[in-house]
Amino acid sequence: MAIHETADVAAAEAFWAELVGIERSRLLKTTLKRHNPKNARKNVGDGYRGCLVITVRKSSELYRKIEGWWAGIADAATRHAVGSHKPTKSVG
Repeated sequence: MAIHETADVAAAEAFWAELVGIERSRLLKTTLKRHNPKNARKNVGDGYRGCLVITVRKSSELYRKIEGWWAGIADAATRHAVGSHKPTKSVG
């Protein structure tokens, strides 16, 4: 798990462990992100739970599948965005 150092780490660990159905002790070491006062973070407050990091061993085939899915989603989104803009009529 990765979480900002100013957040409630214990509560976030408990949240993720319950969500995925494992004992909290099975989570690997949490990575604390240092506070950077120059950034105006929007992910703050009681609802902030950090990011769950998932590592899959021998995952090259799975990675390629996910990469292909993402490429298809990004391509479709690009085509949709480009196709949805209708040319405006010139008034003159």
